[in-house]
This record gives sequence, C-alpha cells and structure tokens, in this order.
Amino acid sequence: MSYQPAENLNNRTFVGLIVAQFLAGFNDQAIHAAAMFYAIHTQILSEASAITLMPILFYSPWAIFCTLAGHCADRYSKTTGLQIWKFAEIGISLVMMAGFYFGSIGMSNLGGWLIMVCVFLMGTHAAFFAPAKYGAMPEILRDHVLSRGNGILESTTFLASILGTVSGGLLFNYFRTNPIMIGVILLVLSIIGSVASLMIARLPASSPEKPFPINLFKPLVENLKVMFRSRPLALAVLGIAFFVFMVAYMRASMYMHGETRNPRWDEQKTSLIVATVALGVGLGSPLAGYLSGGKVELGLVPLGCVGMIVALLSSAFAMEHTEVLVGALIAIGFFSGYYMVPLYTLLQHRAPKKSKGELVATSNFINVTGAIAASVLFNVLVQLARFANVTPEIPVNDKIAVGFVTDIKQDASKHGRIEKISIQTASKLVDFEAKSKVDAGERLKQQMERDDFHQFLKDIGIPDAEFPDQEIIDFDDNFFDSLGGGIKTDDKVIVSTYERRGVIHYLVRKDGQTLKRIFDNESLPRYLFFGAALMTVGILLLLCRKLPDFFTRMCFWLGTLRAFRLKAIGMHNLPTEGAVILVTNCKETKSCLQLVSATDRTTKAVMVDDGKANGVGPIVAALARRSSLIVVKADAGPEGWLSTKRAALQTLQDGHLLAVNVEDAEHADAIAGLVNELRQQTGAPLLPVFCGALDADNLGVSPRVRVVFGEILTPSTVFDPKQLTECKQAINKLGVWIRDNDESVGGAH
Repeated sequence: MSYQPAENLNNRTFVGLIVAQFLAGFNDQAIHAAAMFYAIHTQILSEASAITLMPILFYSPWAIFCTLAGHCADRYSKTTGLQIWKFAEIGISLVMMAGFYFGSIGMSNLGGWLIMVCVFLMGTHAAFFAPAKYGAMPEILRDHVLSRGNGILESTTFLASILGTVSGGLLFNYFRTNPIMIGVILLVLSIIGSVASLMIARLPASSPEKPFPINLFKPLVENLKVMFRSRPLALAVLGIAFFVFMVAYMRASMYMHGETRNPRWDEQKTSLIVATVALGVGLGSPLAGYLSGGKVELGLVPLGCVGMIVALLSSAFAMEHTEVLVGALIAIGFFSGYYMVPLYTLLQHRAPKKSKGELVATSNFINVTGAIAASVLFNVLVQLARFANVTPEIPVNDKIAVGFVTDIKQDASKHGRIEKISIQTASKLVDFEAKSKVDAGERLKQQMERDDFHQFLKDIGIPDAEFPDQEIIDFDDNFFDSLGGGIKTDDKVIVSTYERRGVIHYLVRKDGQTLKRIFDNESLPRYLFFGAALMTVGILLLLCRKLPDFFTRMCFWLGTLRAFRLKAIGMHNLPTEGAVILVTNCKETKSCLQLVSATDRTTKAVMVDDGKANGVGPIVAALARRSSLIVVKADAGPEGWLSTKRAALQTLQDGHLLAVNVEDAEHADAIAGLVNELRQQTGAPLLPVFCGALDADNLGVSPRVRVVFGEILTPSTVFDPKQLTECKQAINKLGVWIRDNDESVGGAH
C-alpha cells in the first residue's frame, strides 16, 4: 500500500524530512562560508572577489539544472531523490576534506580550487534537493496541516541558513591551522542527515511515464506558461520571486552600509547582522503556519507586506543606531514569514500533481533570475546616486609609493585581511600597516603613567582628532586578477591614499591598472532601504491585481481570529483557472467571507441583503461590499436583479469565481433565472460548496467551520427550479458527509 498523507505533524516521514533538510541547509551555508574565508585567507581570492564569486558558484546550478531537477523530482520517487542527494553530500564533504588536505601540504591553489568546486557541487545539491523537498510536502501532509508544516519547514530552513553561515566562519577561525577538521565535522553532519533521510517513507513517483526532455528549454517555457496562466500559481511564483529579490537587494545594501561604518564592519559582523533577518523568518514562519489553520490563509500575505514596509522604513530611519536597526531587520524577517508561508503552501497545493517538482524547479529558476535582477538594480541605483551626487566623489592622492611588494602579512583574527604590506620603492622600503585609533594611541599611552591621558595630549598640543580613527589597506584589483591570487610578493604596485570620515585608506593596485574612483556611500543605504519599502508597496499592488480582495481577506482574518476555526476541504476540486459558479448555502456577509477566504482565487458572492446583522464589523462589511460581494436588496424588483446579473456576468467573463446562495427559498425563482442566464452566456460549470459550523452550540469553544468543495455538477442546458433542487441536495450531502467524517479528515485541532 502506498504512503498516505499524514493527518498531523507527528509522523516519522515529516520529522525525517525536517532533520534531513535542516542539516542539508546547514552544510550548504557552512561550506559556502568556510570556502569563502579559506579562499581569502590563502589569498586565492581577494575579499571582494570571494564575496562576488561564491554566490555565483552556489546559485548558478539552480538555473543551469532547473529542468533536470524538476524532471527527476516528478519522474522518480521524491524519496529516492532526497536520499540520493543526502548521500551525495557525504561525497562532497570528502572532496572538501581533500581540498583542505592539499592546502595543508603546500598545494594551496589545488586545495582552494577543490573547495570552490565543493561550493558549486553544494549549489547543485540544493538545486536538485529543493524541488523534491517542496514537492514532497503535499504528499507527506494532508491539506489541513500543510500550512503548519510549511511554517516549520521555512523556519528550520532559515535557521539552518543562519547557523550554517555563522558556523562556517567560526569553524574556520577555530580550525584555521588544521582546516581538515572542518571537513570532518561537516562529513559527520552529512552522515547524520543521510541517516535521517532514511526515515522518509517511500513516496510513489508522481509521473513515472514522463520522457526525458531532449530540449531542456522546452519544459521550462511550458512550465512558465502553466504558471502564469493560472492565477493562484502566478500569485505564488511572483510573490516568492520578489522575496528572493529582496533578500539579495537587502544583503547588498547592508554590506555597503557595513563598509561605510567607522570602524568598518568586517565580513563576519555584517553577515551576523544580515542573518538577523533569517532569525525573524525563523520566528514568523511557524506562527504563520499555525495561524493559517486548516487552509491556505492568503489574508496573511498583505499583513506580511504591510509589516515589511513599516519595518523597512524603520530600518531606513535607524541606520545610524545599530541596535534599533537589528530589531527592525528581525521584524522584516518576522513579517516575511507571514508573507512567505501562504505563498509556498499555495504553490505546493495548486501545482499539478504530476509536475509539482518541475514547477518548484521553475520557481527556483525565476528566483535566481530575481536575485540577478536585484544585483543589476542595485548597481544601477549606485550609478544613479553617483550621477546625482548623492554619493560625492572623494579626492584620492595617487602614487604616494610605487615599487615592488616584498612582504604581505595577514591578520589571523580577521579572516586573512591584510594588516601590513611592505613595498620597496626606488629609494627606500615603505611599510603600510592597518591599524585603529586604539592602536595608534595605545603605544603612547603605555609609556605614560598619568591618569588623565587625554589631558596630557592636550597639554603637549596633540588633540585626539589628529590620531586617525582607523587605517585600512584595500586592494584595487579586478575580478580576473583575483582569480589568479590577487597581488603577490614581487608584484609591482602603486599605492594611493584617501581619507573618509577619519579613516585613512591605502589603495594598492597593480602597475598598469587604472585608478578607480572613490565615492562616499554613507548616505546611500538609507535611500536603498526607502527604495525597498517602495518596491514592497509595488509588489503588494501587483499581487492585489492578481487577487483584488487581499485586504478584505486580511481584515476579515484579523477581525475573526479567535471567533472560529476554519478549514477548507476538497480544494483540489476547484479549478485553477476559468469561470466557475459556486452554488452554496452562504447567505450572510460572514458566511460569504468564510467561503471567499477558503478559496485561492478572486471570488465574489451574490448576497441578498435582508437588513439583518452581518456577523462582521463595519470596516470589513464595507470592504466586502467593494471587493467580494454583489449585493441585491431583499425587496429588489426586476431592475435590482438585472443590475446583479450584469455584475455577476462581468465577474465570470473576467475568469473569476462567483458564489450564489441556492438555498434562499424566498428568492428561488430569481436565483434560478440568474444562474440559468449566466450559464447560457458563459458556460461556467457548477460546483457545490457547503459552508457551516459543526459545533456552534458548544459554549466557550470556537466553532469548527468547514468549507467543503464538492465535484463539478453536470446540469442540463436549461437551469430550472428542478436543477436548483439538485444543487441543494448536493450541498446537503456535503454537509452530512463532513459532519460524519470531520475527524477522519483532520477536523480536530
């Protein structure tokens, strides 16, 4: 018997997947970080080039192999794919150990290149692992726990990213003289993760008959068409791609901000502060999954966007106050969890069963494209800022020394940053040393026994300001020079210098290279964060075009957060595209909005207004009338119903869902006539939907509200009162079925 999706999160397969993917994510980032620091320390790459090259090595396989990764995830058992790549991780760790070994015996170039190959291989590992991981989730968990499962999945993914990034740097610091131990530790973690993957039950292949794609571009194009033809999938893919875009954009902005600090933040400090966003995601994702209840709660998406906008603006204003900035970054991540969990759940839920892996892989391709677009946009904005004099040019004193490098010393505590370089000019040996204000003053202070050191400086006519805050050695190298190891002993170099806010920079470049222009970027990160907030407003408006009732859903969710526990059943029966008439028992604003919030497409409900209480607040009611309801007065005459028909017809012609209450006996003839005319003009199919509370009489307990989607009906050409009766019977059957079977489909919370 094949594996059946679990009713709860407490099952071996889900636990095995979470442990395996957590350790996979940890090793991805740990290898990434350790490789970068090793390349810098051994001078295989300069710091700037290492920061540029490593992400390219890691993420390029996501685009290169997206078609193959998706094909494998669908053609073969996702369990097999997950386990194969977990065991491949062991091999990659062994290659990394070999790289460190060759480096330790004097073959640093060979060792360094092997380690960089590991970064590419881990990127390939992630490219194949992700479609199987996300595609397996709907096969492992039932629909009503999928959101909560995704909350835990996203939380552990980002926590693994944080811990892996930090641990990669810490491991390299600790085992700098014996880096083979880094490979040993990662090898052990790979073995543990591989064993955990064996806990995952055998999942059947979703599309075993799928032929191998001879043309690797054709499936990508076809999947893109499928995604953007379906409103739910387009909504999910665009939203997820924007999140990846924002991560890349904000990372670049924060690195620029760190470089403008006094003293300048090093790579590790900047990475730790950037990682606080992932910490926020780790906190917000499981909460979003829990609050989603038993459905895809799209009302969380605009709430997440609004929270991100406020947090981004707070970050922009708090740029000079690191503690406040860190808090705002955590808030950005927290609300990103609200934004991401519903969209990932929507992608998994709505992707066709036979091509879930391919669509997830295609989504990854779009995500990589988004990350590249973020880098391009970032550089364009930097150039525009220079053109507009937002970042004024700093004058550089060129050729203060020209000669040959005789010695280069690195600071072991700062990931191999240069602390001293000696240059033999035509007349003398010149030493350039990186130091801080403390270094400059401490040497003199140690010679003094007076308590008031600062007063002494004033007494002898040397104010503190004359001691530079910091002196830094930079390398003006181009990318291709860096691939050969950057500046080395015996190279002829030119040294220039400039001062920026109390920091003296010595700029060293190879003879023959053009002196680069230097700009003061201190104020630019603030504007970049304002731009990020503006772009988030833009994506929110774009998503609202895909789902115009976003804010109605959000306000309804907030207003009824503890009023009931809603779960959607049978969402697979709801088509992902095209007009559909939902025949239902929803009659007042509250039940209509419960139905709307259970769907993942634009939905409008025809509601007869009898003037009674609507069950929601005035704000939600007003929003609902603008976006989700087509209201007709109870005493409306032919003109009122004619106006209703026009609005309903427009909804269906736009390819949306239209809900009609067919259990209103008082207006049965008008409703039958409305549905008949709509079907005659649009051919929209009828789909019965039951919406109701199962335990409304239990005092002190939030009722369990169930929205159950049945199978499409096949009524005769003319929809008459007899067909109306058949629709009522279909709805009643759904109500009876869910009352008898709610526990078996995960009704208990």
